Amino acid sequence: MLSIFDLNGKWKARGFGSRHINPHAYLGPDVDERLFNDAQVPGDIHLDLQEQGIVADPNIGLNALAQRWVEEQIWVYRRNFIVPDDAIGKHVWLVFEAIDLVADIYLNGERIGSHANVFRPCRIDVTGKLKDGDNTLSLHIDSGLYCVAEKPSNDYNISWDHKLHKRSWLRKPQCQFSWDWSPRLINVGIPGNVRLEWTDSARIDSVVMYPELSDDLKSATISVRAFVDCVADEPLGAIIRLRAPDADEVVVQGVELPVGLSRHDVSVTIPDPALWWPKPYGDQPLYEVQCELEIDGDVVDSATRRVGIRSVKINQSPHPVEGRYFIIEINGTPIFAKGGNWVPPDTIYSSIDADRYRKLVDLAVEANFNCLRIWGGGLYADPAFLDACDEAGVMVWHDFIFACSKYPGDDPEFLQNVRAEIEYQVKRLSPHPSLVVWCGNNELEWAAWDWGYDREHSHPDYALYHLEIPRIIAREDPSRPYWPSSPYSLDNINPTSPITGDQHPWHVSLGASGTDFWKYRTDVSRFPNEGGVLGASGLATLYQALPPEHRHVFSMAWEFHDNTCNFNSNPGICYRAMKDWLDLTADELTFEEYAFLSGLLQADGLREYIVNFRRRMFSSASAIFWMYNDTWPQSHGWTIVDYYLRRKLAYHPVRRAFAPISVIATVEEDKILIFGVNDTSEPWQGDVRFGLFEFSGGLQNDRTHSVILPANTSTQLAEIALEKLDLLGFENAGAFALLLKDGVTVSQDRLLMARFKDINWKASTVAVARRGDTIALNSSSYVWGVCLDPECDSPLSDDVFDLLPGIEYVMDWPADKPLPEVKRTGTDTLLDR
Repeated sequence: MLSIFDLNGKWKARGFGSRHINPHAYLGPDVDERLFNDAQVPGDIHLDLQEQGIVADPNIGLNALAQRWVEEQIWVYRRNFIVPDDAIGKHVWLVFEAIDLVADIYLNGERIGSHANVFRPCRIDVTGKLKDGDNTLSLHIDSGLYCVAEKPSNDYNISWDHKLHKRSWLRKPQCQFSWDWSPRLINVGIPGNVRLEWTDSARIDSVVMYPELSDDLKSATISVRAFVDCVADEPLGAIIRLRAPDADEVVVQGVELPVGLSRHDVSVTIPDPALWWPKPYGDQPLYEVQCELEIDGDVVDSATRRVGIRSVKINQSPHPVEGRYFIIEINGTPIFAKGGNWVPPDTIYSSIDADRYRKLVDLAVEANFNCLRIWGGGLYADPAFLDACDEAGVMVWHDFIFACSKYPGDDPEFLQNVRAEIEYQVKRLSPHPSLVVWCGNNELEWAAWDWGYDREHSHPDYALYHLEIPRIIAREDPSRPYWPSSPYSLDNINPTSPITGDQHPWHVSLGASGTDFWKYRTDVSRFPNEGGVLGASGLATLYQALPPEHRHVFSMAWEFHDNTCNFNSNPGICYRAMKDWLDLTADELTFEEYAFLSGLLQADGLREYIVNFRRRMFSSASAIFWMYNDTWPQSHGWTIVDYYLRRKLAYHPVRRAFAPISVIATVEEDKILIFGVNDTSEPWQGDVRFGLFEFSGGLQNDRTHSVILPANTSTQLAEIALEKLDLLGFENAGAFALLLKDGVTVSQDRLLMARFKDINWKASTVAVARRGDTIALNSSSYVWGVCLDPECDSPLSDDVFDLLPGIEYVMDWPADKPLPEVKRTGTDTLLDR
């Protein structure tokens, strides 16, 4: 039987800088531990220093700037322990699930190994090296900066600060070295569990499980690959037993275990399987599969995984207009992917617990997501995150952790390290049905085409993404597709081409379209995987992250917490948006007014992004924006959920834009078009109401008729000649559309053709009336951006919506809760200026 001795808990740690003596003198057993401070494992040294009051919370003010010294220290971690008697005479391993980053490992003063990859575990054979009684385990750890000090950098990156960190060489989250949305905060420590393992026979090293579904969906096979490490002096006879719910029988297979590591393939058949589906296409049943290793009648090791039965492929058949489709198909059904990009939800990632992962997935589901893209500069998925996605029906597109840089794939040591990492991660994550696509990297193919990364025609990592990784996936887990890069195109055309592959449509915000998010209306991207609009965080988060003396735009702390993409131009993109859309500057607004209006503009921009692609379903097969969640509190950010898990002003507009049954009003050449979108697997029947509305009050061309929205498609329901709106004046009127079921509004949309600064606004009075466990809001004139919680500190069921003249807006509201106050509207905020 495999036995385990936990080495987590309280360790000792000390940092050594240039003024200190050689840290190697402190690696042996005879050390005065009064020279060391307490350190928690798993953990990160920043967290220990915070606990001891040596550094402050890096999320507040300028505190992160004062912690640069931490990454520049050499850290010695120590722990004394007594070996259990049962381990003596057995085959024993010391296991670190993660070390960040470059570590030399010592046992009782003897160097027993080294490690330099936080993305894979470190396993060291310590058989015969443990003593009866006290043992001392020590690690000499640095953040990676010393390791790469003499490595070349010019051939691998063109970012101006790359020589200060050379992150391309370091296998740890790349965003630690700073990104536009994250500060530089390079983690150091032991973020994974630590343990001793021992046995005198064999253990299961790893288990790969994946489903194979018949074409008619009526039968499934769960394939299991058990990798077994036999430590006996000679081969052993063994039994591998599989147990699974609804299986025809318990599968028992006799095997011979050669000395060392060996692979054994077993499978179990599931007749009439319950299929796993993404939201809102069906349910998410999970099968618990147990793999047991039995020797001489005793179960010596076992592994249990939850598996969802589903098939997944990417449909890239020819498009009837030009190029190709790019559609994720689950169980043979095309799926429209709705969601955002996922980044590590904390700069110090060892602080992220299972509850935080689950809350973030729950908030994504509430926002009608069915897809999250794990961006390639952060972390591989945590089991708690994928468990939550499995249960919720949220698909995961998973980049391998390579982003916006060349990587030294021409260096044999680096390549060997990365091969082991990828093999480990592919095996580890194989059972999860939510993981539907593996992707080689973030934007490296695009970089080779457009960013100057083709300098001297050097592509040291090309073979890694196009040969090495796909070979590993084909060998270890062929159950899900692999895509070389994001964005990427087939047929040897530019990876940003909108007509094939996946896209990052950054022409808005970061490209030629600038602040004009209406340019999304004509974007025909087949599978948009990034693209977004910056907006200020909610006031509650700004108040929490910025000290009182810094609570104004352009303060030093505001700038430090700002997204650096806001510095790509002068004035920054967010300040340009304020001028372009509202004809206002930050200096003309109070801090509270600026945050509110910036948040409203982000909400409008993300809505335009989403509804454009949804109405093109499946010519476009996704609306995945940048980005969903934050790593730390930002002044301006791309996200809809901030670092403190507060819903930003854009959250509810995005949630409504992603609703399974939606109406969309848009413009195409000389026509206003009304679309109905149905993401569900059943037809929807109701009424569509549409027409024109005057901002000062009143409806024109108001019509209603019955409609049926076929399952899983977008349908054009109506059209209006654009000239009818032009006759009223774009500055005086817009178009509207509603879907109704039994007279109740299910979805609402509006189309504006004049920017907010050009609209002839009328002062509004919003009436709020109770209707049982709902409230109805009404206004005689058009109101932009009705907001009940501009601080973004209350988890309301709805907020930040427009009122059409004379049309009630109904939302859930507890009957025992006082009627809410409309605290701000975009209309009144503009009129007040």
